[in-house]
Amino acid sequence: MLSGLPGMGKDTYIKKMHPDLPVVSLDNIRRKFKLKPHDASATGWAVQQAKEEAKVFLRKGVPFIWNATNITKQMRSQWIDLFTSYKAKVKLVYIETSYNEWLRQNANRENQVPHTVIMRLLEKLEVPSISEAHEVIYIA
Repeated sequence: MLSGLPGMGKDTYIKKMHPDLPVVSLDNIRRKFKLKPHDASATGWAVQQAKEEAKVFLRKGVPFIWNATNITKQMRSQWIDLFTSYKAKVKLVYIETSYNEWLRQNANRENQVPHTVIMRLLEKLEVPSISEAHEVIYIA
């Protein structure tokens, strides 16, 4: 499970460290079905699709990456609870870069997140604690 603000490098981490693992990604579902990120009902539908994809892997015992921002403890805990209900071992990887690098990376990404949105998300950020998952890794 990844955690980090938009533009911090979660997709880059996957490509570099785990290109062989399947990925469940809310962003990929939104893009595939041309859903608007600010549409609450579309987001709810995308979350349900992602949950169903994850359950397929969980039932089979297949390792996968859950790729979403997961910036609050409440959000992370609901997914961790789901994963552990299937007896999965959860590794939580929190990714962060410097403020200037973050803004640069967001500006250079294909699907740039508006500055006002990333600033609002920054205010909500709760860095994961070491006790939230079986293993917690911080990449800064």
